[in-house]
Amino acid sequence: MAFFTVSTSRHGTACVVRADGELDYGNAPVFRDEMTKVWEAEAPPTIVIDVTALTFCDSTGVAELIVSLRRSRTLGTRLVLVGVHGTLERILTITGLRSAFELSPSVEEALREM
Repeated sequence: MAFFTVSTSRHGTACVVRADGELDYGNAPVFRDEMTKVWEAEAPPTIVIDVTALTFCDSTGVAELIVSLRRSRTLGTRLVLVGVHGTLERILTITGLRSAFELSPSVEEALREM
């Protein structure tokens, strides 16, 4: 299985989820489990998903991001994707999903805009 880690930290009222490695079919359940914990722990007003350290993201990984986007909209939570680049950036652009997500170049900037 390809390398993948995900971790969550609190920054004031915001929650930052950092994904590192390959968000693909094999690792999507790890990401899903972490996001489920975030949602169930009392969804914060802002969730920042930092994908700066992703080295790969396939359609299953994108589907997990879409699930998070839908859940945030249902709960009225602001969701920001940080550090979108490479394959993920191309997939979001080609599919027209780039404009569906709020994007920020850095975690610090995303938190400043709260």
